Amino acid sequence: MSKKNSSNHEFILNQLTIPTYVSHLKPGTTLSANDDIFIVQDGSTTIEIRAPPKFEPKKAPWHDGLIRDIVWCSEFRVFILLTQKGLFTFNPQSLVTFPTTTINTDTQLNISSYSKIKPYDENHSFWRCACVGKTIYISYSGKN
Repeated sequence: MSKKNSSNHEFILNQLTIPTYVSHLKPGTTLSANDDIFIVQDGSTTIEIRAPPKFEPKKAPWHDGLIRDIVWCSEFRVFILLTQKGLFTFNPQSLVTFPTTTINTDTQLNISSYSKIKPYDENHSFWRCACVGKTIYISYSGKN
């Protein structure tokens, strides 16, 4: 449902209809979206960026391990990517796509890494995250 269909811009679940697009992802896939795109980690070595209208994946290499969570931070206009031991951000405005052949294209992500943000000890790892305003909340998994 688009915002044009709702006079007060509410997301009305009871007006959803048959899907116009279906994509099959692996169990355990991490994904997140903003108003323009959605980002998927389908495995541990690739990130996919998908955008309307066809939602065809643009793939980019990822070499920093399995992403546990991805959230959109509207305050900073970045996606936050959380792995077991690290935090990264991706600004969708920095997305670069270039042709490799007449059929295929490669996508390059400008990923920022925050090496000072680490789990508080070796027995715990990052699990999930959320962003409220300018504050990032991170939960942990591990031994208590």
